[in-house]
Parts: sequence; structure tokens; C-alpha cells
Amino acid sequence: MTDIRELKLHDLQPSQFYISEKKLHDIREWFDPQNLSGFEPIPVKILEGVPVMTDGHTRAVAALLCGLDRVPFCWDEDDLDWEMYRRCVQECRKRDIFSPADLLGRIIPESEYDEKWNQWCDRMQAEVIRDRIVIKEQDLDDALLDILIRLSTDWEAENSCYGYRKNEKADIEGNRIFIAKDGENFIGYLFGYLEKSERSTSIMPDGTSVFEVEELYVKPEYRSKGIGKMLFTYAESAVRNEADYIMLSTATKNWRAIFHFYLDELGMEFWSARLFKKVAHDETVI
Repeated sequence: MTDIRELKLHDLQPSQFYISEKKLHDIREWFDPQNLSGFEPIPVKILEGVPVMTDGHTRAVAALLCGLDRVPFCWDEDDLDWEMYRRCVQECRKRDIFSPADLLGRIIPESEYDEKWNQWCDRMQAEVIRDRIVIKEQDLDDALLDILIRLSTDWEAENSCYGYRKNEKADIEGNRIFIAKDGENFIGYLFGYLEKSERSTSIMPDGTSVFEVEELYVKPEYRSKGIGKMLFTYAESAVRNEADYIMLSTATKNWRAIFHFYLDELGMEFWSARLFKKVAHDETVI
């Protein structure tokens, strides 16, 4: 293994392609190039034979601006998402960033940093997660029933939907079930059933084949990463030759987010809504 004591800043491959102007300013307020005793070592990991910085990019740039090429380093022993780091390194190389010196011209205001770096990381992290998620249809058995009830118990505890209660066996039996797994972990599900509409409506004639989505749930830590969309589109493909419509109802308290999801992301159309407003009583009336 490379002797970390022999490394210099120009030997390291960055895994970040922008530097926050504000963070750099804050570091330069305390940074003393003559005394590195308080300098937190920059963590390094060998990825595909190359020493890669896993953090400390702003400190590295501050050191370079002071004319330094040697600062304290340490091997990163944390159990990090190395696939994410590989993708970050690939993106850096696409942008001709091969050492911390290449970041000197990429110092940007905090507002731009959030958009160009933080939000890029969020999108990439979601992509990394999606790539390892498995979506499939699965027959109901006792083991799956137990998992679905446990997930719906968590959903009930969130108190995110009006009137939602955890499922019982009778709520799940008879449905087609689609599950999302991250490795061996069940992280979401969709279940529903095929039926024929019993009467004509403003959007479909009597006897139309409909797949009614009873529930679509994703664990909180996996939300906003496209998992719900993956479940829905998989189910849509599975029933494509059997149903003319997919229908669902929602009692979510966060209706703005859920309408954006179903209407804007999934391409569903709005049919009807039931609204309520609590009436404020006039306490002066006797």
C-alpha cells in the first residue's frame, strides 16, 4: 500500500468538483500554514489503485492557496458508499479535475454551490440507490404477509394519512402484490386488484377493466429517490394487457407532494376530490 506519509496534495484525486466560497473563507479565517497541529487530516481511500480524497476538499484548497503541498492525511476506514464515490470520481475526471489544484478555478458562491454540488449529490445518490433496487411481483405467503403488515404498521405510526390503520390479513389477500427490495431489505410495496367498473362515469363506460391501487408505500429513508415511481411503473407494465385504467384514492395530509407525484411524475389525471374545512364557531352566540 502507498505510504501515506509520502503523499502530496497533487497526488490525490478529488471526489468533489466545486468548492464553496463561504466554506473556504471560514477555513482561511483560522488556517495557519505555519502551524498544522490543529489541521484535521484529510481522509484518503485507494479506489482502483488511485488515492482519492473522500473529504477535506476545502481544506486542501486553502492549503494550496497558502503555497502548501503537504498536509496531514489519514486512511479512510469508514464504511462509506464507495459506489457513490466512484461515480463522483468519474464525474470529476469528465470535468478535467485530477488534483486539488484543478479546484482552484471552481470556487463558487454558496447559493451556486448548493445547486451545482449538493443537489447534484442528492440526484446521484438517488440514482445509485435506484440501481440496486429490485422491483418484482410476488405471491402472498406467510413471510410476505408478515413483512407487509409490519411496513403498514410503520405507515400507521407516521400519521401521514387521514384514517389510515395498519393492514390485517384480509386487507391484503386477493391483491396483486409488487415489492421493492434493497438487497434483502423490503423497502416498499404496492398492491391492488383488477375489477370491472359497475357503472358508467364521466371518464369510463360500464364494464371497463380497472386496476385499483389499494396502497403504495415506501419507507421514509427511501423517499424522493424514485422508488415509488419504480413500483408504480412496474405494476402498470404488469397489468397493461389486462386493464384499461389504473385508479387510486389518497387521504394523505401532504396533498401537494402527492399530487405532484401522481399528476406530474406519473402522468395520472385528476378526477375528483372530497374536501373539508372545519367551521369556526362564534363563541359569542348563546
